[in-house]
Amino acid sequence: MKMPIIYFVAFVLTIAAVETHAQDNASHRLQAGMTGNFAINMVQSGDTYFHPTPFNHDLAVGMIFNTRFKGSPNLGISTGFEFEFTKLNYEMKDSVFYRYAGANILQKDETGGTTYLLTDRQYSSVGVAVPLMMLFRMQPIGDWTIFGKFGIRNTFMVSQKINDRGFDMGMDAQNNTTWTAKDNANLRSFGESFFYRGSVGFSAGAQWNFAGSTSLVPELGFYYGLTPLHFRAIEDNYTLTNSLSAPDGSYFYPKARQNQLILKLSLLF
Repeated sequence: MKMPIIYFVAFVLTIAAVETHAQDNASHRLQAGMTGNFAINMVQSGDTYFHPTPFNHDLAVGMIFNTRFKGSPNLGISTGFEFEFTKLNYEMKDSVFYRYAGANILQKDETGGTTYLLTDRQYSSVGVAVPLMMLFRMQPIGDWTIFGKFGIRNTFMVSQKINDRGFDMGMDAQNNTTWTAKDNANLRSFGESFFYRGSVGFSAGAQWNFAGSTSLVPELGFYYGLTPLHFRAIEDNYTLTNSLSAPDGSYFYPKARQNQLILKLSLLF
């Protein structure tokens, strides 16, 4: 008879420990930790020249901070900062040309350079993302807490390189136009992409308190792009044209917006 009593007491103490552990973790006003993201980018082109490839993606790593409101412990703010590494790939749907000199893509008001027929382009950029989200938590169920978020994701570009595939234009001995296949890597073009990318979205996930106040947090979210990926306010700064003779009206810049599906995994302390 003693063994069942011992098992019952042990079971009660275990349940009490789990509840105490969940309550202790729930009482923390601030939790901070590390986070990593994998994002699938759904790019929507707004012109007839560029076609985004089906699979574009981001990778991000950084810090996350979750807070609770003093009067409403189930509500709070989730923020942080993440270093975001983006690969954005385009294929040309029509003839697109630009001029370059060395590693610099020349703008409309600049002269000289080599004419290039563009077939494929990759923007490789590094940015700093600062999400600002309202955080809604359910009451803990054992070691698990279900939550939802809604807010804005702000990304500021730090650096960008452009990698192109296409053909150099040249002349043979008889002054006939020739095209030679050439890859242009690590090109620079200031203003080719908009420095700020803003999106609004929501996410849902679960927080698992597996040791003390340490939690593992998987999360899945969708974010709708509010700002354009590319923007040039001054026409003289345009770099792309759809004509070899390059009359003024043939210059343009790519137009596109981006939605994202983001899988986030965080470790909170």
